[in-house]
Amino acid sequence: MSFFAKLNDLHKKTDLKTDFLPEAIKQQYRKIDQLPLFIQQYLISRVSLGYSKQTIQRYIYDYHYFFHYVKRVSEDPSFQPAAVTLKDFLQIEKAAIEHYITYLSLEVENEPRTINRKISALQSLFDYLVKKGETTTNPVLGVERPKVGKRDPVFLTINEAQLLLKAVKDTSSLSFRQKKYAEKLLARDYAVIYLLISSGLRISELANVKMKDFDKEENILKVQGKGNKERSIPLSYETIDVLTYYLDSLPIKSRPKQSEDHLFIGYDFQSQEYTKQVTVSALQKMIQRQLHRAKQYAPSLQHKTITAHKLRHSFATALVAKGVDVLTVQSLLGHESVATTQVYAHVQDDARKEAITRLSIS
Repeated sequence: MSFFAKLNDLHKKTDLKTDFLPEAIKQQYRKIDQLPLFIQQYLISRVSLGYSKQTIQRYIYDYHYFFHYVKRVSEDPSFQPAAVTLKDFLQIEKAAIEHYITYLSLEVENEPRTINRKISALQSLFDYLVKKGETTTNPVLGVERPKVGKRDPVFLTINEAQLLLKAVKDTSSLSFRQKKYAEKLLARDYAVIYLLISSGLRISELANVKMKDFDKEENILKVQGKGNKERSIPLSYETIDVLTYYLDSLPIKSRPKQSEDHLFIGYDFQSQEYTKQVTVSALQKMIQRQLHRAKQYAPSLQHKTITAHKLRHSFATALVAKGVDVLTVQSLLGHESVATTQVYAHVQDDARKEAITRLSIS
């Protein structure tokens, strides 16, 4: 095989220091302790540089996926990622990366964006090893990557967004048992979806908002974006009313009060108790349930694949449609590059076409 000179030796035990990772890091990042020591060191360096928890965890999963591929092609059932030595790993060549891309594309049928993300994780790791002087070459550089076609973002129209919020409030179609539990979090679910549509927050950003970040006096919400970059989102009076109503709807003993308390709480249906924080996964599932129910109000949703992130697209698209300049939208979304925000220019294109159709010189 071209990617490892001696793939059958990779399963041998090495003298890795099993106590390298602090216990807090092991608890925070799933499967990080199952990776080779040199990758653990790389990930710790990214944590120290302020990379977000979501980015680090995504790297971990991507590295595990790569080693899953190595185990598959090596046909060695005893292969373990943690046993891979730096010396063996550095025998990877460009041809190996190209073969991995082929595998991801043709066998796994990953989308180009997903493939590029997995390859970028490897490139970043090799960049780190080059800077540390462990190697002089990065085999990922120069590898031809799949082309990502430009796609207009999927979004909700203003009318569809209004119908979605209406569906959240309407529990008439639910069974008695469903209604009983839904009403415990009705105000929270409405506030979550309303805030996503009206602020453009990422779902992970919303889940991590704390009470200290919600400033009623200044009408702003402070969020930690990618790379732990903080930005302030102006809130309308209507949004503040929605959030205040949600907080007031909670039982006093479960209501977040302290500055470090999370703004959005969860509910454990087994213990039938409110929890101090809601997970991103729980929010995503809730949003999908509400979107499914909303299809009875808005038939157009039958033909759209809407996710929590698409609500962020809806916010940006609505702003551009109202004539807000791209730089302002970039700032509100927390995009590092305006090129990322430029995807919403399709709305301006539609506006230009409409302007021309209205022009009559005859």
